[in-house]
Parts: sequence; structure tokens; C-alpha cells
Amino acid sequence: MSTSLDAANPTAQSDPAAVESEKAMLTQFTRPNTTYLVEPLGTNKGICRVEPNGQKTCVKFMALEAKQMFTFMQDQGFFCTMSLDPKETALECRRV
Repeated sequence: MSTSLDAANPTAQSDPAAVESEKAMLTQFTRPNTTYLVEPLGTNKGICRVEPNGQKTCVKFMALEAKQMFTFMQDQGFFCTMSLDPKETALECRRV
């Protein structure tokens, strides 16, 4: 089972304040030594943290674009790669 939190109002997609708010939320959401799955495509843009028990805790973003999420994760010291499974679209990110 996974839980999900909406990060922003859908009407605030291009609002710079909403982008900054979501970046702050992403900073609080990330933890060291944890794997993240970043789903940057379509309307389900978001990131899921894989918990030690295997469950996923997810945050969906309305204002952050895929490139901004990827760049942010890299700036925070994460290395992101595509899955070896061609059916998967999520990037797997681990802190290096």
C-alpha cells in the first residue's frame, strides 16, 4: 500500500512561488540512504520514497516539471538511472 500527498494546487502550474514551495517540500521529503522512484511523465508527476518495509510513500507535484525534479535530485547528491525493465518509466535515484 502506498500513501500520497498532493504538493500543490493544480491551478498553480506555472507559479514560481508554487515551484519553490514544492522544492522545499521535496527537500523535507528526501532522506539519506533511501531509494526514490521519480515518475516525471504525464499528469502523475511525482516521487516515491521506498520505505524499509517495502512500502512506498509518494508526493505528487503540480508545478515542478520533470527537468526541475531531476536537476533537484542531482543537486541533492542523488544519482538517477532508468530501470533495466523497459516497461518502467520511473527513474531510480540513490544518494551517492
